[in-house]
Amino acid sequence: QMCIRDRYQRRVHGDQGFVIKMAGSGYDYDVSTLSPEGKIYQVEYAMKATENSSTILGMVCKDGVLLGTEKLIVSEMMVSGSDRRVYSVTKQIGMVITGLLPDGRCLIDRAKEESASFQKQYGIPITGKVLADRIAQFMHMNTIYLWARPYGCNIIIASLDEGTGPALHLIDPSGQCFGYFGCAAGKGRQIARNEIEKLGSKNLTCKECAFHLAKILHKCHEEMKEKKFELEMSWICPESGMVHQMLPKDIQKELEARAQETLEKEAMADVQSQIMKNINICLLYTSD
Repeated sequence: QMCIRDRYQRRVHGDQGFVIKMAGSGYDYDVSTLSPEGKIYQVEYAMKATENSSTILGMVCKDGVLLGTEKLIVSEMMVSGSDRRVYSVTKQIGMVITGLLPDGRCLIDRAKEESASFQKQYGIPITGKVLADRIAQFMHMNTIYLWARPYGCNIIIASLDEGTGPALHLIDPSGQCFGYFGCAAGKGRQIARNEIEKLGSKNLTCKECAFHLAKILHKCHEEMKEKKFELEMSWICPESGMVHQMLPKDIQKELEARAQETLEKEAMADVQSQIMKNINICLLYTSD
């Protein structure tokens, strides 16, 4: 028997078009079907939504942890700060989201419910690792049922636990969850990861790393210089009283100005280096 969807495809595309349509994308109607290659296409589509979204990143430092993201200003009339990406779940846990923002806000609410339930049941605050595992399981449940849709967002969870200290966890739409010293997601993830690896944030304080975080986010945005954007940064460190807080606006403005100035100097140095290299090549050919 042919289902309603298949009858609609046959009526629209005809017999031959129906066969081609089913052969090409018959495995991506829902998340309960595996393709012959072992893929779940709906999960891959959700991951693609996050790959084309704003860059988010986190860094574990010597005395705390940092979160940050860049946000495009979609309208000159939009109130600054209304398009939030960084949220506090508890006093010692913060989250940053990218991808489909309504999906992300739904998961933020779920995280707050999980932390409140844990506190009520055990009488102690939930740790970052336990919360990350629970949110990852919740996201994974939407990849195994026919009626569900994967969440189209990536989440970075930053925490400061009494036993383990500062920690970062990155969760993707499939429900995979890993701990990191530094991680990134979104459009500029590869640039951010390379910069974090070179930085060695575990040997620096949060105050020192905040400048590098602003610089990395500005560098990730260089491909879209014509589009206006703003940064959103938070930390858990001695400067914030060991609780999750947004960076003060005056400190963030100062860091952004320094970051832009440094990037301009580095760009100028690269141009001068390239000019000197071209001159040397020309002199070499002339002498020959």
